[in-house]
Amino acid sequence: MQSIKNQIPNLLTLSNLLCGTLIIISAFRLEFDHVLWLAAAALLFDFLDGTAARLLGVSSPMGKELDSFADMVSFGVAPAIVLYNYWNNEYFDGASYGSFFDAVYLNDFIVLFPLLIAAFAGYRLAKFNISEQSNDYFSGLPTPALALACFALPRAAEQFEWANIVLTHPVFILLFSIIGGILLVINVKFFSLKIGSKNKPLNKLRILLVVVCTALVISLHFFGAFLCLWVYIGFSLLAQKIID
Repeated sequence: MQSIKNQIPNLLTLSNLLCGTLIIISAFRLEFDHVLWLAAAALLFDFLDGTAARLLGVSSPMGKELDSFADMVSFGVAPAIVLYNYWNNEYFDGASYGSFFDAVYLNDFIVLFPLLIAAFAGYRLAKFNISEQSNDYFSGLPTPALALACFALPRAAEQFEWANIVLTHPVFILLFSIIGGILLVINVKFFSLKIGSKNKPLNKLRILLVVVCTALVISLHFFGAFLCLWVYIGFSLLAQKIID
């Protein structure tokens, strides 16, 4: 009975990893609605495994390593593959941005840039494992935050004509891939969403973030979900003085 209890958090972590694997399969099939549902499930399992470990008092070094492996698949490799498949399918389907971007070899090169997100995510998760952790903030953008924006992007681009033009433009592909990756490893504090901390000003900011993001999703749906990343980044940058 004790051994079964010890494995409950690990089973939840493995469920996260399985969702990440299914996201990759869905991305190659261009089933981006499935991607979003699986991403929500992966995020839920990622939350539940740590919660279960704390409630059951069965946290272990193995669980920590397994959690990192699962996050690498679900929030590192999976978002990179989603963007690669989306942009590879959409951007080069009749799009034209001038002779500079019309070269076939350059087109093939540009769609490889989102794969940098997987490399940056691997570095960020390894850095996370060997660093002292705080309940109030993360050093560098959390991988799930960037991943959720990546998962929402394909459907966000379909909502408005101008959004499709912007979110599939080669300059955006380059900037989003590079800046997104750098944000994962930069030494900047991004506040966590654990509202029950002792930092009351930060708790108020967390509640405000949840309210703003909820309003964005309700009003703009997938594009609103994509914007939540930038709201979170903006709030974190403005709150550096109150983040412990």
